[in-house]
Amino acid sequence: MTKRLLGAVLATILLCSSPPVQAKLVEVWGSGLVGGGMGGGNSNKDFYRWVRGGAAGLEAGAKLLFISAFIDYLRWFGGDANANLISINLGGDGTVDLTDHTALVLRLAGAYYHGTLPSDATIKMDNVSVTQVNTRGVGIHGGLGLRYTFAKVFSVGVTPEIGWHYFFGGAESSILDDNSSGWDFNMFAYFRLGLGI
Repeated sequence: MTKRLLGAVLATILLCSSPPVQAKLVEVWGSGLVGGGMGGGNSNKDFYRWVRGGAAGLEAGAKLLFISAFIDYLRWFGGDANANLISINLGGDGTVDLTDHTALVLRLAGAYYHGTLPSDATIKMDNVSVTQVNTRGVGIHGGLGLRYTFAKVFSVGVTPEIGWHYFFGGAESSILDDNSSGWDFNMFAYFRLGLGI
């Protein structure tokens, strides 16, 4: 009986002291990103076979409750050639407060990708030319990270994300063998301005 009573008291204390899940009805944000990424593909025509290393970029988005839509722009400085990647994302985005200023960030989204490579890029993988690289496709990515908020609207944080992508072959290609798929991993620190109600 004593053990049950003690267990009930501890459970009540834990439940009452647990940080609440914070959800704003509507939120818009913009972020500056710096970090890096890498990936792989089942074909040397896969965009992520060309890019890896340091990168920087921007993100802008809006959220209604837990559903978010956002656009990312990333510029890679490593790998075999400088590359750009724009992604249009739709998915879930939420936070769980750990303290008054620190929160756990959870993100899962589907994406449409559009990448570009410099026209003068020289790649050392089976003599694949720039025009043959698969730079458009779809994917899914998710991550778990930390965010520190100050002055109510500013925050800094980091959210490692792992994903899977499927890039389509070039316009001149009509066979599925010219498509490519694989994994990708990105980790970016960010400075964010977010406004919401």
